Amino acid sequence: MPDQADIDAALTRLRAEGYTDAANDQQLYGELTRAAACYEAADGADSPMPRHWSFATDAWAPGSPAENAATAAAFRVLDAERLGRAS
Repeated sequence: MPDQADIDAALTRLRAEGYTDAANDQQLYGELTRAAACYEAADGADSPMPRHWSFATDAWAPGSPAENAATAAAFRVLDAERLGRAS
């Protein structure tokens, strides 16, 4: 399980890559949750892009298992924030 510092770093990276509040608020069909699941299933930097990846092909960038776990957690945080803004 990633620690909070790793998750925060992944959140910073994802936001810099364009996963902003405004962009995330447009994701109404589970795209962020699917992205988290894709990274949870990735076992290393050479993991192939899953068929159910919701974003651009070049946005798929797995790393080490620890980095993938942090990225998955960060996608879940982004989706929780999106849901919080929607309520």
